[in-house]
Amino acid sequence: MTFEGNTQDISASAEERMSTVFGGRLKGEPPRSTSRVLTGGMKKIAGVPVPAKPQEPDNCCMSGCVNCVWEIYSEDLRDWKHRRKEAAQKIQGTKEKWPKDWNPPLGLLSIKNVPTELQKKKLELDDMKADQPPDLSAIRDMFPKRKGPLPKSVLAAKKKNNALRYKHEQEERDNQQTAQLEADEGWEDIPVYVKAFAEFESKKRLQKIHQQEEQKKKTALV
Repeated sequence: MTFEGNTQDISASAEERMSTVFGGRLKGEPPRSTSRVLTGGMKKIAGVPVPAKPQEPDNCCMSGCVNCVWEIYSEDLRDWKHRRKEAAQKIQGTKEKWPKDWNPPLGLLSIKNVPTELQKKKLELDDMKADQPPDLSAIRDMFPKRKGPLPKSVLAAKKKNNALRYKHEQEERDNQQTAQLEADEGWEDIPVYVKAFAEFESKKRLQKIHQQEEQKKKTALV
């Protein structure tokens, strides 16, 4: 029988191996146990209480604990994004400005609700989203060229339909891009495998809860 234990990176020093579990606290750094324990407070924006952006933990042992700090961080991150999005929707149409030190969601805010110091960055972000109209030359080449001009009413209708279609396509692309940015926010500097691990643990916990609820229903019917 072969024993497969904690042999990876066994050549590292004891302090380096312990830092995997205890993070920077071995060096006297302040603890960062979980985003839920160490919060940065709360601010009301457009009447919505928005918490500070959750802080990544540094003490995960990657052993699948019942209350994994990365799973807690993932849940807190989703709650933070939900509240921030709700506040961004309610601030629309008001003169209120989002606090510059409270992670403004630039992609969701109107320019008038963006702090003055970040308005340039907001405009740059909007410019990045703007795409050129799709190239339809290849499709046009498939049809024979018309000998005479189209009626003015047809040209006007085509122009209107093309403008509406482009507007809808642009809105759809913007929504997809914004959704992707929201999904990635908070995980930018975190290894992909850690995010996958947190999502797996969360999914596993939800499955367990579902199984327990189903078992209770079956027991109640007996």
